[in-house]
Amino acid sequence: MVYDFHTHTSLSDGAYFPMELIRRALINNYQAIALTDHASLGELSRIIPEVAQVCALASSHWNILAIPGIELTHVPPPAIAETAKKAKELGACIVVVHGETIIECVEKGTNLAAALMLTF
Repeated sequence: MVYDFHTHTSLSDGAYFPMELIRRALINNYQAIALTDHASLGELSRIIPEVAQVCALASSHWNILAIPGIELTHVPPPAIAETAKKAKELGACIVVVHGETIIECVEKGTNLAAALMLTF
């Protein structure tokens, strides 16, 4: 099974519109794709409903499971769980957290907050 659960569209820093990315995945024999654009609290209500609508349309007409999601980016660690909950309420099926790396300026404690989020 070919799938990708961490992708970005033109709604954040990706190159393709959401439907185009799903179509490209289908053409490349993916069985599933999640659209997980970068966002913080302020962008959730704009991105998630749009992605959810596109994913539903694509999945209903093409032989691919298109999953609406989001990648929480630069969210203060104490707000990650609450922001993830809001994302789920808006229709995100997958919530990814942009974590700390050597080259990223993500706040210290983000990785731990993301791991603890899995317990709720």
